[in-house]
Amino acid sequence: MPRLRSQTVFTSILPPELLERCLECLPFEEVHTNVKQVSKEVRSAARRSLTRGRWRPVKYVLENAIVTNALERPPSAAETARFREAWALDPGLVLLELNLLWRNEKDSHEDDIDPGNFWAWNRQQFKPSVARFLALVEPSIDGLGRLTMALERIEHRLETREGGRYRTEMPNTLLALWMERLGELGLLTRVITEGDDWEISLDELLNPESLVGSGLESWTELTHMASFIFWLRKWPRDELHMMMDVARALSRNWQDRRKADAMVSGVDDFVQELARDLDHDDSD
Repeated sequence: MPRLRSQTVFTSILPPELLERCLECLPFEEVHTNVKQVSKEVRSAARRSLTRGRWRPVKYVLENAIVTNALERPPSAAETARFREAWALDPGLVLLELNLLWRNEKDSHEDDIDPGNFWAWNRQQFKPSVARFLALVEPSIDGLGRLTMALERIEHRLETREGGRYRTEMPNTLLALWMERLGELGLLTRVITEGDDWEISLDELLNPESLVGSGLESWTELTHMASFIFWLRKWPRDELHMMMDVARALSRNWQDRRKADAMVSGVDDFVQELARDLDHDDSD
């Protein structure tokens, strides 16, 4: 973002406290990235808003949650309270930032994390660390709906900005890690692969009372719902048609029936397009 003279003059005459309060109205991602390029004053205000203002709990999670859990020491009462505060503030944002940090992405804002903390944990321990964190902020399976709601943020990013191997890891991996940590193995099916992964059981996805469905009802983009259902399982080609049954089951209790019908129709379009792509690949 180029620094405009008018912007620099404007921000330089604002009291630091007022500038900090203004920045708290911006999304977390903006405070971490673009606004810091405006001026030195804005950069300082952004750092203050991340360490003292609205986004302080999320920043705290990124700096402390994984370190605490990777060292396998129980979090203190104060740490637990701060973790839960961040989760209550914006669970979708927390999941997205943990996802980016997990992948060691440059846009994970690690530049704002103390290097001594950031590298204190072994990356091999990252998955169990995330599992412990999620079990701490959602300690029972009753949180499945809220967790599904929060996963829309990751799915949106995957659909609009990314692809590749992480499509098979997110957000299914987060759900599976959390369920496994809670001991809810009845909702999971083990997939025999090189990594010996888990996937959400078909019985759970076909259950109209599943909290996955209640969480999906809050999603806004129909195409994201379809891709989310697809990535929840490693669907064999001859079972792709069952995605339609899953879509009907998960949306059966939605109050907005027009949205439910649109979701089912969107999954149908997704399955048909996928089948055409597979047929095309076979013919090549």
